[in-house]
Amino acid sequence: MNIPNDTLENWLSELKPYQKSSLEKLISEFGEEESVKRWLSSEGPTNVVHFGGDKTREPFFERFREEFKKFICGDVSYKEEREKLSAEATVPKQIIISVISAALGAVLGYTATLLAPAVTVMLYSVGKIGLNAYCKSS
Repeated sequence: MNIPNDTLENWLSELKPYQKSSLEKLISEFGEEESVKRWLSSEGPTNVVHFGGDKTREPFFERFREEFKKFICGDVSYKEEREKLSAEATVPKQIIISVISAALGAVLGYTATLLAPAVTVMLYSVGKIGLNAYCKSS
């Protein structure tokens, strides 16, 4: 799989405007990895009444990162999705983000829309350091 080494601004430009502006604020204040953690652990508006269930949601960054690494680094559980991406000579960043977000969402039980910003920042990080270096890291 080829992950482009592009600027963070170009990666974020693939997102919806509200996602992009929110992430830019988080990244400027907390950095890339911490902004992904905060994005994934956000609970939405604080003045909304919760209907049943637990009103707090435990962050799942570690589980997300584990599944993301499986996808990127060639785990067999994502073989079919990776093969679809590899079938094209050049795959636009938006398609890469969508396919990975949908695949991880199916496993993690979250919508691709929620995961897309986190996937985008993670893909930027992988592109920056290189796929082999990322897969060898812990």
